[in-house]
Amino acid sequence: MEISEPTVGIFYISKMLTLAPFAIRKGANGGYEIRRSVLFTVYSASLIFILVFLTYRGLLFDANSKIPVRMKSATSKVVTALDVSVVVLATSAGSLCGLFGFKATRELNIRLRKVDETLHSSLHFKRDRIRAIAMIVLPLGTICSLLALDIGTWLRFASKSKSVSVNTETNIHWYIPFYSLYLLLTGLHVSLANTAFGLCRRYNRLNLFLKTTFLTDRKHENASKQKVTTVKSVLQSSFTSNTSLVKVSAENQFNNGEAKKKSTLIRLMAENHDSLGKCVYIVSSSYGAAVLFILVSCLLHLVATAYFLFLEMFNTKDGGYLWLQVLWIIFHALRLLLIVEPCHLASVESKKTIQIVCEMERKIHDPILAEEIKKFWQQLLIMSADFTASGLCRVNRNILTSFSSAIATYLVILIQFQKTNG
Repeated sequence: MEISEPTVGIFYISKMLTLAPFAIRKGANGGYEIRRSVLFTVYSASLIFILVFLTYRGLLFDANSKIPVRMKSATSKVVTALDVSVVVLATSAGSLCGLFGFKATRELNIRLRKVDETLHSSLHFKRDRIRAIAMIVLPLGTICSLLALDIGTWLRFASKSKSVSVNTETNIHWYIPFYSLYLLLTGLHVSLANTAFGLCRRYNRLNLFLKTTFLTDRKHENASKQKVTTVKSVLQSSFTSNTSLVKVSAENQFNNGEAKKKSTLIRLMAENHDSLGKCVYIVSSSYGAAVLFILVSCLLHLVATAYFLFLEMFNTKDGGYLWLQVLWIIFHALRLLLIVEPCHLASVESKKTIQIVCEMERKIHDPILAEEIKKFWQQLLIMSADFTASGLCRVNRNILTSFSSAIATYLVILIQFQKTNG
């Protein structure tokens, strides 16, 4: 995960949610030094184990209860068990990635810090800090509101079905650890989205630097060159040939010096682009399992929530419950976008660099610069900055169409099973 000055708040939230068992200290160069925290390592492992154990204990309690609240039919038992299990797997994978991903996190942030040092003039700390605060407040505020509504709705159902001998409200109390895992899952979404957005911003600033440095004011530069040529011809006719040779030599040295400086900039931008590509690979490899389980959880939650919505529409038609399921569907769709969209934007932004470099190659004809541009272009041809879920699938907008068809297929199958079981 990214740990930088504008987004340090996301790190502290992730730390409390068992996702980042690290300690940070601000170094002399202004960056954060990351080290492993034994205290928060024990805290993360213990809390996630306790929550998972209590979640399955509550699931069994409701399934074996005389008057089940959420698991009334065989199909609802399977769907609820899958609903709970994917949340457990996703949060457990996120916590394990934090526990065992210390080296990957440190390498990622070292590379990002070096890129920031190069592009320091293009950074916007205030804007990035506002975005980070919005990414913390909006998702966590939304999930807390939804969880409060969900608990209140199920407590209302439990109070209607309770009897003298059975207190069905206890069934809902046992689901509180499961609801707590939703906070961890949302924090994992925010952490991964922040990292992908950070890479996207850096790609964007690198592309902007290339454009402003090598592709702007070309007409003005050509006009200046023509004026210099005209002045040079006049001077050559006025002075002796010996004086003209000295002037031309000095101008050539000046032009070579400028070309060498710009070639150094191109080489530096190529190194930064390569480093950002390696950052994408680090995120995909170290957090790929968590991303995979998040995608699976989004798929199953959308199927399960739509299934319960259709059941309610065909049966009791409780208005509050119907609207609650609609809100859950919107939330699950948005958290799917929160993972897919930043990864897609970062990949798209990384591919824009090759277009800019091709335009530079077409417009810049200096031999020194042309050689560096050609090397940069060859590097871009073999690089891929696509986020993957452990190499099983690419995380981009194409996955949304696959999810849509899969949700429709599984939803039809579940409704058919429900009709068969009565």
